[in-house]
Amino acid sequence: MKVWMMIYLLLFSLTGTTFLPSLPVSLSKTSTIQPTKTHPTYYTLSKVAHARHNIQRYAWARQIRDNAVHEADHYLHWGMDRLWMMITPQSLPRSFAVNLEKGSPITGKKLNDHYGYRGWLADPKNDPWKLTDPSSGYRFPTNDFASYYQSGLNEYGIFERKRANPQFLRNELYPEKGGHWGVDDGRGWIDKHGDRWTFIAYYNHWHIWHGGVIDTALRAFRDAYLYTGEPRYVDAGIILLDRIADIYPAMDLSAYDPTIYRNSHGGTGQGKIRGSIWEATAVTEYLAAYDAFFPRMNSPITIAFLAKKAAKYHLTNPKNSSAAIRKNIEEGLLRQIFPAMKKAQIRGNFGMHQRALAMAAVVLDDPHTSKRWIDWLFQAGTLYPWPTWRMTGGDVYSTLMDRIDHDGFGDEPSTQYNSYWLTQIMSIADILEGYDRYPEADLYHHLKVKKMFDSRWPLLMENHTPAIGDSFKTGNPVLVGSAEEHVKAFAKYHDPIYAQAAYYLNGNSFKGLHGDIFSAHPEKTIAAIRQVIQTQGPLNPTSVHLSGFGFAALRAGKMNKVKAGIELPFSQLRITEKSGEIIHHQGALYLSTDSLAKHIPEAFHLPEDYYADSKGIQMAINHPGGQVTFSFPVHTTGSVHLDLTLLRATNQGVYDIRIDGHSIHQTDFYSSDPEKTTLPLGNFTLAKGLHTLTFHNIGKNPISTGFGLSLDRLQLRSIPLTHSHFNKRDPHHKQGVWMYYGDNGIGRHGHKDTLNIGIHGFGLDLAPELGYPTDLKTRTEWVANTISHNTVVVDQQQQSDHTTGIPHHFEGRQPIQLIDVDAPFVYPQTQHYRRTVAMIDMDDTHSYIVDFFRVKGGHDHHYSFHGAEGVATTGGLHPQPQPKGTYAGPTIPFGRKESSQSAGWKYTGSGFHYLDQVTRDNQPKLPFFVDWKIKDTWKVTTNKEGHHLRLTMLTPVDDVALANGYPPHLPGNPDHLRYLIAHRKGNDLASQFVSVMEPYRSTSHIRTIKPLPLRKIGSKTKGSHTAFALQVELTDGRVDTIFNSLDPQSEYKTGPFTFRGFFGCVSTRKNLPIYAHIHDGTLIQWKDKPLLHIEHPSLKGTILDFTRSLSSPNEITIKTNQPLPHSSTLIGRFIYIKNKSKQNVAYRIYGVKVRHPHQYTLDIGDNTLIRRYEDPSDFGKGLVYDIHLGDKWRIPHTQEWIKDGTTFKFLPSQIEDPIN
Repeated sequence: MKVWMMIYLLLFSLTGTTFLPSLPVSLSKTSTIQPTKTHPTYYTLSKVAHARHNIQRYAWARQIRDNAVHEADHYLHWGMDRLWMMITPQSLPRSFAVNLEKGSPITGKKLNDHYGYRGWLADPKNDPWKLTDPSSGYRFPTNDFASYYQSGLNEYGIFERKRANPQFLRNELYPEKGGHWGVDDGRGWIDKHGDRWTFIAYYNHWHIWHGGVIDTALRAFRDAYLYTGEPRYVDAGIILLDRIADIYPAMDLSAYDPTIYRNSHGGTGQGKIRGSIWEATAVTEYLAAYDAFFPRMNSPITIAFLAKKAAKYHLTNPKNSSAAIRKNIEEGLLRQIFPAMKKAQIRGNFGMHQRALAMAAVVLDDPHTSKRWIDWLFQAGTLYPWPTWRMTGGDVYSTLMDRIDHDGFGDEPSTQYNSYWLTQIMSIADILEGYDRYPEADLYHHLKVKKMFDSRWPLLMENHTPAIGDSFKTGNPVLVGSAEEHVKAFAKYHDPIYAQAAYYLNGNSFKGLHGDIFSAHPEKTIAAIRQVIQTQGPLNPTSVHLSGFGFAALRAGKMNKVKAGIELPFSQLRITEKSGEIIHHQGALYLSTDSLAKHIPEAFHLPEDYYADSKGIQMAINHPGGQVTFSFPVHTTGSVHLDLTLLRATNQGVYDIRIDGHSIHQTDFYSSDPEKTTLPLGNFTLAKGLHTLTFHNIGKNPISTGFGLSLDRLQLRSIPLTHSHFNKRDPHHKQGVWMYYGDNGIGRHGHKDTLNIGIHGFGLDLAPELGYPTDLKTRTEWVANTISHNTVVVDQQQQSDHTTGIPHHFEGRQPIQLIDVDAPFVYPQTQHYRRTVAMIDMDDTHSYIVDFFRVKGGHDHHYSFHGAEGVATTGGLHPQPQPKGTYAGPTIPFGRKESSQSAGWKYTGSGFHYLDQVTRDNQPKLPFFVDWKIKDTWKVTTNKEGHHLRLTMLTPVDDVALANGYPPHLPGNPDHLRYLIAHRKGNDLASQFVSVMEPYRSTSHIRTIKPLPLRKIGSKTKGSHTAFALQVELTDGRVDTIFNSLDPQSEYKTGPFTFRGFFGCVSTRKNLPIYAHIHDGTLIQWKDKPLLHIEHPSLKGTILDFTRSLSSPNEITIKTNQPLPHSSTLIGRFIYIKNKSKQNVAYRIYGVKVRHPHQYTLDIGDNTLIRRYEDPSDFGKGLVYDIHLGDKWRIPHTQEWIKDGTTFKFLPSQIEDPIN
């Protein structure tokens, strides 16, 4: 299908001209179809009654109402006639860019670089049909297009260019440049160089339609009516909606050349008002508005207005009754959705067009048609380009079954893009929930939908979601998910983890946390969440292993359970003074530009509501000196710390921030990308009572498009507390390391990052991912390449595509945790590409990490590791500066790829040419270390003590280099990170990179680290890469001896210790053992005394049976010939099943039932064993499973020995489910 699409687009682009078939100049005739809908079915009467009742009861509900009314009143002042006339027909093109490549006719690419292609300014109310170039101040078009458009209206009120008066096609603004300079007749202005500038099409797209006056006003009228019942809002709304239905059937984006009129269609050229992707999001709002307005469709004001318009413009529908208006809307809008979707005119990412069709079906409520549409929504289908673009089904069931893994993640290997999947599926589920004509369509009953709620909190690394793939920025603290969606999850499923997640994502606070305004008892859910927090405490995620997604996180310590300070959303604070318009609607202003949208097609995989979960406010002003003042309460006299969460964007100014009239801070709210930032304001002594917080504008950044202001929330916390919205606890308190081994496909926003690790501590991302790329070249050659990640490059090539690694071991219980994964298929020439990472507690707040990375195969191995922003110093190395060039070589300049490599998506090379400022040690001695003194780039912690990450390398390498690697050029990102590259070469190379990593603050807790000589008993060790031993001596006198072997049947000896197994550790004090730990092993011996001697290192057996339906809980029945004296010891372990494919199969055990001697049934919870449908186009052909009868399995054991009466710093209470 991709080949068809490429041929189609190639033929389309060869035309080189605007494709404009004859455009309709009148509205289609009405048919004999009568209006179908009889009552509201989405905004049901009971829902609306609940909302209005809740508004009477709760301040938060009244605030929602007030925000809606404020915005609706703004558009009511425009007048109904003006709003009706603003709706433009098919004859006027739409485009999201004036000139995507060139930028501005005056300053060129400066516009795009500083403001983005969406940076053009407009004022539809006071200066209609005009754009202002922010980089030059010029206004376009230079002619009077408003008069030209008016003169071209035919007898049906439709613009026809041939009717328009050419006298309005003169340059009135800058006559010195020529009479035709900057003139646009709707199709764009072509300059003397042949470049086309589509000013009117851009204005039409952004300021009339998409997020413009029509879309915003209709949504505002809908919400204001729902919350108030005031007739004036429904009258205005129906007038808009009816006019949209007049012109909607004729709207067809494919009539316009997509290379000139840019739209969001993913390359198909299809769409209605706008590209098919954004059409899917916008049209859903139109459909919902009809349902909301339905109870007042008989308004005499509405009928009189529309009947007058119908007569004046000779419309075939007289609009002289409620039935006539309903008929027009249903036929012109609702019944257009399904055929448009089948023609791919309404098609976005998964969930977007499905949501639109679900809304159309529920709102129309036709007993036959609605069911047929919902059936099509669920049926399998795909997109075909020949003979015309068409879709054959909504593919909901197939997508849930085939593309959502058993952990609840979609098939995009990016934590940012994956986070959108739940949002989209919830939007469908919310529409279908409770629809009485099709109750079985309730998606909240689908197991995979429930699992998608588990794709948020398990990733949490304190105040960060790891930036896997194309995600976020370099180390910035971002949490995916919202409190609102977890409130919904808790209400639906009653799982306490969702209550804890909702509380955490609300800043560990109940302030502003509430249920659905349309629910009967929204506070019942919040009361139940409060009960969970009181009895089970706040969220404190322990170590996790998500084998479906390919992610494991080892976590140590606990999140501070002290109650957080007060969270005050600005939308709920009283405004005591303002000099500009305050807007509460999400996204109206600070969506004006974002650098992600500069890059096509990536922008169209992003939901347009970039800050959809924000509870903020915006002040729109276009002049300096404005200000807004809020009052906020302080409940107890004392010292408090204030944090401000703000929303930066391209149209923001510089503000002086004042408390009680006293200036405390000045900050620039400008950013070339929309971003939410938490700004520490400082510590203050405040008396009990009300205080004021003032934002006074003192100017703007020279490249900002305005003087605006966007605020999210204010956080107050007493000085002794260290919590805030990002849970700023004691910086020692929580540490962790994660590994990713899932899908690495670049084409789906992934990176070549298999077996990559990240490290967190002190509230900081200590080894951050680079994040979202900014252009194709750096994306494919550097940001998404293997070398930019903390992993190993083989033969100077990036990794091959793969789906997931093969996990062999996971231990998630303190004091020693580990994850062990092999990924031999990412490099075809390797037999081993395996990483074992262990985290070992030093005490109750500090841990260190031991990393074993083994590669066998190929001839060149580069171990790459980088810390966060900060100075990197070395010990044991003597690096010499390389005078010029890059890590690719002294003669290779920065950014110049290998001549043998293709550019763009086909690039598979090393990426070494993006590393410069190189220093090398060509004869490194062991051990050596690199110590990064970490800068708090994102101002996460107020602690001023030095934060460090130290890596000590223990295995021999041929050469070592340090070099600068550069994050994407996004606001706030560090200029560069310092990379360590340890290199080995040789024929059929076998490497074992062993290192110890320690996050610490100010002073290290480790005295010495050294490798130990290891002897294989009975023979010489075959292959030095298969086993290793090391010693870590702590500053408190404890000495840890650590073993790791890929040859667990062999016995190894070092000093007084003998070891046989996969992983082991012995801790001593004063040369006497106090603790021993073994995982998947049989022996740890000190001198002649076995500390741990186990007959079976793991349980083994075969599969007898398993759950074959999509249900919960799921079970696996196993057979083993080994004894199982205490079945409870298996709870929390993982079963690893060797199946017939390359995909991993590993499931956590939640319960064990004894069936017969040597037969047990394992409860694996809500993790389904179904992989996909056998044939997604025919569900009757059955299912494909992850496991099969007779498959072999194993469950590795962990055993511990603790010396009686020991006082070492491992806390027994930390060891859950100890094995005796």
